[in-house]
Amino acid sequence: MKRLNISFLLAGLFLVALQACKKPVDLFPTDFINEANVFQTVNDLDQALLAAYGSWPGENNMYFNAIVADETKISNENRGQGQFEFKWQYVADQGGATTSHWGHYINIGRINKALAAFDKVNARNPAEATQKEQIRGQFLALRALAHFEMLQVYSGRFVPTALGIPYTTTSDLGARPSRPTMAETIAGIEADLLAAFNSPLANAPAASGTAGVIRISKSVVAGIRARVALYKGNDWTNAANFASACITLSGRSLNTGAAFANIWTDDDNPASSELLWKIRRTGTSVGTLWQDNNGDVFFEPSDKLKALFNRTTDTRFNTFFLIDPTAQDTCLVRKFFTSARGPKIVDVKLMRLSEMYLIRAEARAESNNLSGAAADYNLVRQNRITGYTNETFVDKTDAINKIYNERARELCFEGFRFYDHVRRGLPIQRPASDVQSLEWQTLAADNFRFKFPIPGNSIRANPNMVQNPGY
Repeated sequence: MKRLNISFLLAGLFLVALQACKKPVDLFPTDFINEANVFQTVNDLDQALLAAYGSWPGENNMYFNAIVADETKISNENRGQGQFEFKWQYVADQGGATTSHWGHYINIGRINKALAAFDKVNARNPAEATQKEQIRGQFLALRALAHFEMLQVYSGRFVPTALGIPYTTTSDLGARPSRPTMAETIAGIEADLLAAFNSPLANAPAASGTAGVIRISKSVVAGIRARVALYKGNDWTNAANFASACITLSGRSLNTGAAFANIWTDDDNPASSELLWKIRRTGTSVGTLWQDNNGDVFFEPSDKLKALFNRTTDTRFNTFFLIDPTAQDTCLVRKFFTSARGPKIVDVKLMRLSEMYLIRAEARAESNNLSGAAADYNLVRQNRITGYTNETFVDKTDAINKIYNERARELCFEGFRFYDHVRRGLPIQRPASDVQSLEWQTLAADNFRFKFPIPGNSIRANPNMVQNPGY
């Protein structure tokens, strides 16, 4: 199981201790952070923002998307890691990657504490005033994305009247929220993203990654809005327009050859990389998703995934996979494998430009703009495949199928595959070579396990919280 970074929580508790009066009668409760004392300057707000970035559970998102869907198969060296999720045997009190994503509410609570302090923090000059609003915009975007990721896995395919998840904008340990409709949750997400987009964020990602974190830019906010519109399943115009805004605002173009391969070893040029948002990692949290530091492999790339690539002409195959020719094609996940900082020490990649072209391609295809969809689809493939010949789409169905498979190739292990099955209402189908039992081969599109269980502790602590059916 991948655990969330709790450094910000510990830091907050440390600050509580510092602020506590020596008199026992004046001690604050241990679950209380006095924002008036913690957040006094714009720099204090910025430090809280960096902590929110640092504790973002990007690894968990990548992990369950890969093992619950069809991107991986269990290695014979697996000692139990992720097997319950892979076998679709997750339950509310079991823990693991599926229930851990509910932990986004921890980060949301921290964000809400910081946002509540903004009006009490005075900027010393116009530059600080602008910086303050930039920080607010980033907090709002993070809050929206956290809710969005949870909505997809705890509420499933978008149905406006179905149960959503609570959209929390305050930090209140005594709150007992009920589940609103999905439409109401989406409305909260979209409102925060609109406010973030209208804040004075930089249009494009920072050209320097020396601070360790590429902060959210206006381009990235547009990209998140494109994801939300795509998920809704009928908001194709906005999906295409937001993806276009992301592409334009970024000022970037797709990488190819060595420049593309360098993304995955953190050797890419921040000024020209198609990578739009990442989070710096100084440990092996990403690199050990699939194998440990001793070399024991927990999960291998699935045969189904490898079969999607032309091994000779598609540069992604050798970039994403490490093949052992002596072991009957056994291979490792090479994506996120190493960097100059050490084996398995790599940054979490949260948004790339190619995703936006594929979102726009899908949205255009759904709107019957097949030539526009083909242009975006072909542009991605031109930059990945040697000697590529442009394709045309026979009809809308042909376009959607090809774009869906291209997303599987391009975005594998980046935290999208299970979400794609959810939003399009597709079953998970694994070939026999990727499983040891027929029970793990097919998850029907209407199976209740396309919605993850809300953790049992949250159900017991909140009488207003409703568990998903089947758990």
